[in-house]
Amino acid sequence: MAVETTHDALSRPIPERIALVEVGPLRFRGGVSPGPPTRTYGGEVAAQSVLAAYRTVSADRDIHAAHMHFLLPGDTTVPVEFEVEESRDGRSFSSRHVRASQAGRVIFTMTASFQRPEKGLEHQVPRLDAPRPETLPTPEEMFADDTENLEWVRWLTDSIDVDARFPMLPARSSAARGHRVDPRQSVWLRSRRRVGTTSADRNAALAYISDLLLLSAALGPHQLTLQGGELQFATVSHSIWFHAPLSVEDWFLYEQDSRWAGSSRALCRGEMFDGTGRLCATTMQEGLIRVRS
Repeated sequence: MAVETTHDALSRPIPERIALVEVGPLRFRGGVSPGPPTRTYGGEVAAQSVLAAYRTVSADRDIHAAHMHFLLPGDTTVPVEFEVEESRDGRSFSSRHVRASQAGRVIFTMTASFQRPEKGLEHQVPRLDAPRPETLPTPEEMFADDTENLEWVRWLTDSIDVDARFPMLPARSSAARGHRVDPRQSVWLRSRRRVGTTSADRNAALAYISDLLLLSAALGPHQLTLQGGELQFATVSHSIWFHAPLSVEDWFLYEQDSRWAGSSRALCRGEMFDGTGRLCATTMQEGLIRVRS
């Protein structure tokens, strides 16, 4: 999904962008963005849906999985209405279904599952394998001689209100330079301002950022960018598995790759590690990537 680009929108912190107002039983409403209409950033609707679902479960349960479908593009100047269905409350798990609508049309749906804390078997196969963000160049240093990519990175990070450090050249930057690379990329990220202290705040902010760059990981072998005008693109579905608490206010690594593309679609995977190397979340995203004729 597209990101906000107006000056007023760029100044807004993440909690303000995803804030909700309760308007009735199991019903919530998001705000609108300043400036002219544009497509809503997918992570914004995802984060608001996570917050809406959290407000309907008991405080002893945290989200562990969310599966989302983007049905229609959102309009940043029209409020989004969120309706939550209490699908099930068991002794250990709670399930919720969220529908997001604008002007009477459903634009997004999410099913989410929450769980009471439990002890169990533990392991993780992937490991953090990247230089620390403090040792990496800033975007201004990395793209000092590349005005086009520097402007893109500034637009991207300002739009989402995050800082970024790249252990490797992002797929978009390689494509802009005419290079073919493997369909993988990684980036250290952190929010520029506080996002809140509760599990709901933390996990909604994670959902907000989880949409960032993920679909572009598929473009490395194809020498194309999402901004070049050659492609029609949109997120179709997005899933997040929440493994462990992650504070996006601290640097975390987002590893991304694409194992498959075809039929004008691409499937991308992401893994989020905190600074200690703990795997905190896994994401999967399928998106439309159609070459314009």
